[in-house]
Amino acid sequence: MTLYKEDLVRKIENIKIKGTMEYIINRKKISPSYNGDYFSLDAKGTVFCMDNYCFGVGFGLNGEVISSDIESVENFIRKKENYSTIHFEVTPYADQSFLKILKAKGYTLDHFLAVWILKLEDWNPSQGKWENEDVSIVKVSAEESSEWARTVALGFSNDQKTTEDSIESVRGFFNLSNSAAFLVKEKEESVAGGFIAISDQLGEMFLTSTIQTHRGRGYQNLLIEERINYAKSKGCTYLTVTTKPNNTSARNMERSGFKLAYNKVIMKCPQIE
Repeated sequence: MTLYKEDLVRKIENIKIKGTMEYIINRKKISPSYNGDYFSLDAKGTVFCMDNYCFGVGFGLNGEVISSDIESVENFIRKKENYSTIHFEVTPYADQSFLKILKAKGYTLDHFLAVWILKLEDWNPSQGKWENEDVSIVKVSAEESSEWARTVALGFSNDQKTTEDSIESVRGFFNLSNSAAFLVKEKEESVAGGFIAISDQLGEMFLTSTIQTHRGRGYQNLLIEERINYAKSKGCTYLTVTTKPNNTSARNMERSGFKLAYNKVIMKCPQIE
């Protein structure tokens, strides 16, 4: 694993914070009943509560985090309905005292996330063009946003079914500033989708999925390459993506030239009462 400069790591974590914050603000404008919310703590990090899941991003990257900071976060969550725990995403670049405080408060390891990075000037496109004339990839227009959201939500589904809530949860990202959605089609059928957001010459890929019946046909790699080209066209110098470690998505990133930047430790608190 290559060591990256802390300013690049901060950019990676900050693009997640900025995008999620904007997503929540936009969802609230569209649907006042939406219960997502966030809490920023003196530039030390931000906590998000959405879809029955609370998580903290960026903590320990901008100075020391103290015990009372964690208590402020927990007090914020106590005031929220349907939330009783939090997951802090801790990078290896965070102040070492942060992890010690979490452990002292009874936080335990829940899982890991792998953060990948691609330096775009070093990227070489794959040889040859996509040869299947029945398959196309398009940048999604506003008129196609619902179809794109349905496709992505269906791709994440384990039972090949989806709901209006899951579709709306995906579609909420469509109007993020400096972003683009892509859709893969077999003839006229939408079968896979992906998304990219851009900030400060850094692109982040996420919301990438393929409908279960159409997996194994190379559509993930097609979406990766399309978004790499898009990021380059927008003047990005780096592209990042977060996956679970050692899964299919992680292997696709490695094959596409991404390097493992760092693993994040996800620490979960005891139930907050």
